[in-house]
Amino acid sequence: MTTSAVSLVEKQPAPPSQPNPQAGRANPKTKQAGGSGAKVDASLLFAVEDVHTLPLVVTSAMPPPIISTHLAKATTASGDGLGKGRRKGKKGQTKASMARLDFLNKKVNADMVRDRGNLGITMTENEYMVHLASTSGSTGGAMAQTQGFYRSKKVTPYTSNTSFNPSSVRYDTQTLNDSTANPKAASNFLNTIYDTRRANLEGEKQSTLTTVNLDDAATLTTPETQSTRISKKIPESNSSTNPLQGEIEQIRGYLDMLDQYSLHNFLIWKGACVTNTPEFSSFKRKYDSYWGSILSVLDLLEKLMKSYEIPLAVIDGAKVADLAACDAPVIEQEDLLECISNLDQILPIIESKSSSDLIFGKKGTSKHLKSSIVKIQTWARKELTMRWYIREILRRRAATYIQTEWRRLSSEWRVREMLRVREGKRKVQWDKLSEVFRRDWKTKFDPDLPYDIDNPRPKVIVHVPSLSLEEYLRLGLPRFPISQNLQLQRLVDVGNEDVEVVYVSPFPLDDEIVDYYKKILQIGGIETPSSKFTVVVPENKDIFPSHFPLSSILMYSPHAVNRIRQICRGKSAYIVGGVQGWQEKRLGLELNLPVFQPDLQVSNLYSTRGGAKRAFISADVSVPVGAHDIYDEEDFVIALTKLIASNLDVGRWMFRIDADYNNVGCAYFDVSHLRCVRDLRKEREQLYLIHKGDVTVWHHPDVQLLARAKVLKDLRGALHQRGVCCGKEVFLTFKQFLAHFMRVGGVIEAEPVGVVGRPSVNMMITPHGEVRVQSCVDLLVDDESTVIGSSYPMKSVPLKALEGAGLAVSRELAERGMIGYYSINFVAYRVRGEDGQKGGLRMVGMAIEPQLTVAASTYKFVKYVCGEAALGRGVKLSRSYGAIDSMYNPSLGSVQYGSFFKLCRMQAVSFDLESLSGLMFLLFDTLSAGVLGMVAVGGTVAEGLERLSGGFSFIKQNVGTPAAYNEVNLKDLDGFGDTVGGSMVSFVRTMKSVEETAEKAMALQKERKMKRLLKEAAVTG
Repeated sequence: MTTSAVSLVEKQPAPPSQPNPQAGRANPKTKQAGGSGAKVDASLLFAVEDVHTLPLVVTSAMPPPIISTHLAKATTASGDGLGKGRRKGKKGQTKASMARLDFLNKKVNADMVRDRGNLGITMTENEYMVHLASTSGSTGGAMAQTQGFYRSKKVTPYTSNTSFNPSSVRYDTQTLNDSTANPKAASNFLNTIYDTRRANLEGEKQSTLTTVNLDDAATLTTPETQSTRISKKIPESNSSTNPLQGEIEQIRGYLDMLDQYSLHNFLIWKGACVTNTPEFSSFKRKYDSYWGSILSVLDLLEKLMKSYEIPLAVIDGAKVADLAACDAPVIEQEDLLECISNLDQILPIIESKSSSDLIFGKKGTSKHLKSSIVKIQTWARKELTMRWYIREILRRRAATYIQTEWRRLSSEWRVREMLRVREGKRKVQWDKLSEVFRRDWKTKFDPDLPYDIDNPRPKVIVHVPSLSLEEYLRLGLPRFPISQNLQLQRLVDVGNEDVEVVYVSPFPLDDEIVDYYKKILQIGGIETPSSKFTVVVPENKDIFPSHFPLSSILMYSPHAVNRIRQICRGKSAYIVGGVQGWQEKRLGLELNLPVFQPDLQVSNLYSTRGGAKRAFISADVSVPVGAHDIYDEEDFVIALTKLIASNLDVGRWMFRIDADYNNVGCAYFDVSHLRCVRDLRKEREQLYLIHKGDVTVWHHPDVQLLARAKVLKDLRGALHQRGVCCGKEVFLTFKQFLAHFMRVGGVIEAEPVGVVGRPSVNMMITPHGEVRVQSCVDLLVDDESTVIGSSYPMKSVPLKALEGAGLAVSRELAERGMIGYYSINFVAYRVRGEDGQKGGLRMVGMAIEPQLTVAASTYKFVKYVCGEAALGRGVKLSRSYGAIDSMYNPSLGSVQYGSFFKLCRMQAVSFDLESLSGLMFLLFDTLSAGVLGMVAVGGTVAEGLERLSGGFSFIKQNVGTPAAYNEVNLKDLDGFGDTVGGSMVSFVRTMKSVEETAEKAMALQKERKMKRLLKEAAVTG
């Protein structure tokens, strides 16, 4: 038989498949085609009888088919593949629709796979027949293979340049009966070869397939393929060369046209694809290159139809192929619905099915019953689990809370017990120190013990001039660190040969200041003052805020504490503090030194205004008219109303806070602002006339009730408007002062009319209870009742009266545990006599300061400079002086230390060592700080105050500009604030107060001198 080259347009063969169970056994006649048993070429197959083996002739090279990489991905969708959460693109686009765009970009690759008619393939007739036989034989198990294909890794089969894989060809081993005997076999072959999931045709047995070794000619038989079966039914054509060839070409042309022009619509009946239709067969042939992906989509469609119980659905194969070509990882339900042609009939069924029907099924069915049982059990398990979980959570929380509270309480108990034990140890240590201090006071600690060269008793006095005040006072005091350093005069305690002084300074002192005080100590007779005193500065002063008390900073500075310990080692030592707080006792325990001060409870009690009044009343010392222990505003107003109504002659009422320092917490109210007071005074005079001068009539209860009603009506409106605060640096408004007054408590006192002076007695109570009078001075105050200095000797009241009152109060204090240095302040005034004559002199107690005050330190300083310290404590100072504790002038910051004292020498502002008179400046810090103190010594108080006033004039003329002082002088000092000259206010106020006091002293001195001369003249006459 001759061969002819046939140009064919073929489809790409299907991927390798399992043997087709429907294929028949090979025809025995095919064994003769092998000739004499020669070896068969692997590229040729015997398809029909009497076909000779010819070599492969390829007229044009054909490249291997291009397989889309999308088809090589494994389908990993589980279940029905209807993902609920899908990735959204633009509005109206699904993931599948976006993937289709990617598919169109790769359309060339798919077209080359599907439409291989564009590729020219030239092969022999036998090759074509072999290819057709292999195609029809290999597609039988394609459907069976694809069941697990999309669930496993998708593999593209190897294809040769002739577009089929010869090594994967399977041969039919089932022998078909003659076409006349079995007419159904040929007609139903094409309908059954593609669907292995369906049951076999009636009467046909399940067959098996065997693989034939192409290299073994002995076992090679000619398979009976689709073309051979069709050729048996078609009569021979008129072709002279090969009558069967024409018929085959006609059938092939019909199949190609069916594949090309068919709509490929197939059915899904009751959730299963109908695969035995020509449309489905054509659909499978056309899209055989990526049939695995299509099977995935078909499986999802079947599940969708089953879930909604749709009986019949017409599927558009082209849309299924497009959806499968997208190879989307998750296919949405909307994309599957687009593949249904009769969607208008199916959509109402889908919409009518509720979600409950999908989950539970229809009511009354077994599915509904099982689903309901599962749901009830699930809910019950959930409830039981949640109750168990909540119970366990509550138990755990309760256990955690109990454990936490137990740990907290046990920790608190341990800490409390530890603090109790530590406090007990400290109390034992403190009692031991106090006992030793009391026992050895007269032999070791008394600073007034005379020096015994044969039996020296060295002692160290640690001076800590700390102001342990309330925080609001410390924050309000200007230049607080300098205020704690105003007692550098304590260095004169080294006048006793046995005494060594350790002075704790809040900041480092310049060498100029240390040298200045060394010279002063040399004046008193100490040749080597450097060996007699030591200045200790806490190293942690810059770490803590500037308003911290000095004792606290020292306690938190271990190096300074260790230095003090080394200095005091082997010597009798004790601490003399300032304003006492809890820090002093803790510091004494840290240094293991006694503190020459009372207990904190005693100190806090008698440092208040109310506690001082109780002490004065117990000692039968007069106190000002007023009320104390006031903590409510209504009580405050009622008490003030009663006091004003019963004491119409008092022009000013003072309000003093209990916890006060240097009258900072003071305010006053002038009754001249009340109109009713003038009317009440007139009514009182009329009552005196009616009752013939009986002064008791005004204090009658009925009269007082009427007077109080009038006063109360005017007082409520005028109190907040006319009240004036003395310490404006702490309390800006009277309302703020009154609020703090109610919180802390305070007293209301009448400001006496005709004040003569403010005497103060400086006392000391030894640990044995011995009371000693150190000195008696007059305090200098400004117009706001703030103490600015002192003068000696005291001239306002008789000395014996002042000492007697001081001793009486001191005995009461000694009985209550008071020890150490303290000062008792009084106010002396004259009572109005008859016919305008001067009345008697009276004195009332004002306050108790349980610490070594600046006035007491200044007295000891002047006594040392005048050379009278060695005479003993029983000898009073013979000289007079006036002293200013401190004054602030910002212009001093622009003057150099040497230039300032050079100006003093040029203008004869100095202290004369021969006459022991003159003016001395006290340095507390560098001149740049603008703070100085002054001591003017003279023969009389008036002379000392006059020289003190001259010192102010010297500073005014040589420091700063006259315009600054003149601007302040032209202003109202009471309302002067932080303006251009505001920094000069305190200096000008102090200067004016000193000038007025000096004038009064000079007038009093002249008056006394005149009385003395008249008395002498009367005696001589």
